[in-house]
Amino acid sequence: MKTRGIEVYKKIQKNTSPTVPEKVEFTFTFDYGPRIDMTGNNHQSKKTVKFVEKDTGKIMYTGETSPGIFTTLFRKWYTPWIAEAYDSDTKIWEFDFEKSLYGKKIMVSVDSSSLGDTLAWLPVIDKMREKFDADLFVSTFWNNLVVHFFPNLRFVNPGYRDPNMAATIGVGWYEEEDRNLHWRDPRSISLQQVAGDILGIEVGNDILPPQLPVTVLSSTRQLEKKYVCLATESTANSKHWHYPGGWQTVVDSLKNAGYEVVVIQSQDTYLNGVIDKTGNIDIMDRAIDLYHCEFFIGIGSGLSWLAWALKKPVVMISGFSMPFCEFTDKNYRVINQDVCHGCFNDTRHKFDRGDWNWCPRLKNTERMFECTTKITPDQVIEKINELIQKEGL
Repeated sequence: MKTRGIEVYKKIQKNTSPTVPEKVEFTFTFDYGPRIDMTGNNHQSKKTVKFVEKDTGKIMYTGETSPGIFTTLFRKWYTPWIAEAYDSDTKIWEFDFEKSLYGKKIMVSVDSSSLGDTLAWLPVIDKMREKFDADLFVSTFWNNLVVHFFPNLRFVNPGYRDPNMAATIGVGWYEEEDRNLHWRDPRSISLQQVAGDILGIEVGNDILPPQLPVTVLSSTRQLEKKYVCLATESTANSKHWHYPGGWQTVVDSLKNAGYEVVVIQSQDTYLNGVIDKTGNIDIMDRAIDLYHCEFFIGIGSGLSWLAWALKKPVVMISGFSMPFCEFTDKNYRVINQDVCHGCFNDTRHKFDRGDWNWCPRLKNTERMFECTTKITPDQVIEKINELIQKEGL
């Protein structure tokens, strides 16, 4: 029996090509754009992956992949992707990106250090948190301020990464012409809608922060007399009000009306008869000054957005941008639309932050910056009086 068994064993022909069942897996991630990774035990295997827009059913990309290969798209803004994988014509995997976000961790990185951008975009980010009932992390350059406005967001430092995030999305003002970075040209929509386009949130009227900082609400008023806060400076000369002597005329008018005028910008002021609070002062102290003032007068700058976030009326003197660009709530906008204006929102021109005297249509002519040289002090004072009447001051 033993001999017979040995003989049988010797006659067995070994299979020179053993068959191992194929195993493949697909993983969808979103970190500044969608990505599909394929893993498996057969590196010769070829499968087809597709990115499909859930809302339209349109296939945006079809490509072949193999184990160890990833497929990603240039599009960076949120899209409710349906990711699919096929073996020949048979669908073997599907992933619904939108469904995967509900109740999960999401990371949004505010990629601008601008105070105005940050304050404009955070309410939209908070709407995304509400939409997905998400545990939403946000990185900004202004955490010490904005954490007090948004109690339901988790603020982290720029560069923060967590592998357990269901998605990591960047919000910024990127290359205006690149439709992979912006759904629409950001020059053609409001600043809040810029974030809305990236995050998939529709913005109609202003979306305000959900609360005011407790430290501001409980703060003590520093001046007994009623006062107005004012800031004349910005990071771009094209944003300034260029009417000669205009600011001083407005200050004098306010003083004659019984208001003190407090200048709260970081840059030095040349104005007379004002309370000078210029310099490197903590932003929370700026917020307290704004909270107790009657209203704010400024240009299209971050302090105007801070006043808006604090629900204070704002007189905004600006011809640089179109009225739809900034906030509308309590914004008493002063603009002269009978002259050249709105170049910042003209899609024919790209704003050059490195050019202090950027004036794309009229630079080096007698009409340079006429968008604000043609705004008179009388027009500003008229708008101030309108504000006082409508706000019941």
